[in-house]
Amino acid sequence: MRQFGGNLLTAPRQELVDMGQSRRRYTDHWELRLAHYSGITLLSAKHQKVLESIADLLNGDNGSWIGDYSKLQRVNDYLTPAALQNTGTALFFVPSATFFASSEMHVRAREQLSQSFNFRWLEPHEFEQFRDDRRFSNALGFSALRPDIHVLAAEKDGEIQAMAGASDDSELMCQIGIDVLEPLRGHGLAPVMVREVAQRVCETGKVPFYGTSPSHIVSQKVAINAGMEPAWYEFASTSLLDIDVDTPEQGLIEGRPE
Repeated sequence: MRQFGGNLLTAPRQELVDMGQSRRRYTDHWELRLAHYSGITLLSAKHQKVLESIADLLNGDNGSWIGDYSKLQRVNDYLTPAALQNTGTALFFVPSATFFASSEMHVRAREQLSQSFNFRWLEPHEFEQFRDDRRFSNALGFSALRPDIHVLAAEKDGEIQAMAGASDDSELMCQIGIDVLEPLRGHGLAPVMVREVAQRVCETGKVPFYGTSPSHIVSQKVAINAGMEPAWYEFASTSLLDIDVDTPEQGLIEGRPE
């Protein structure tokens, strides 16, 4: 690992078998990945020349602005000669300090919603009926590596109208996803359900996290209103040779689709 002042840490990309056992259990192996956390930029790349060039670009405080289009365009200019390209960006949230304090607002919102919806935790055997149901593709991932473990449903008139779920992404963390059917969006279901799933994850001793696009303001508001706060920004690239142009999902950072 190499340190550039106090703001940038770089390291060559490791092989999957050499990575720590507590890492998120993804099958992807990106050519370049960078993250920005609490003022520190973390950069890892397979190609040494790419690593050095982007490290120079991000030196100093520049990593704080990596989400700007001009910066992403310059990063892409470094990647193109190595047959690489920008693949995805994401903003991740974790519980804030106030999340762990008693929230009267959350309790009132939960009680009010309970007058119209029946909330219940789904049993694992109930997940399978939703395997190919794209309406709940954020709440349920059906990944063998990252199994769905805590799933909360909101029912109305005997039908599930919203679902929030947590997947077991690593030994330390669980990722939360939420789906609310179109007619009922904007009524406060999402933040209440995300918060409850996050609380269930915390009770198991793990850290809940919630990821979304940096441009998805509505999704970010869900996380904030659930008592979470931005923790890190993530960027990834992959080889142009590895991208299946016929499969839209190949353009996403692996995890829950957004």
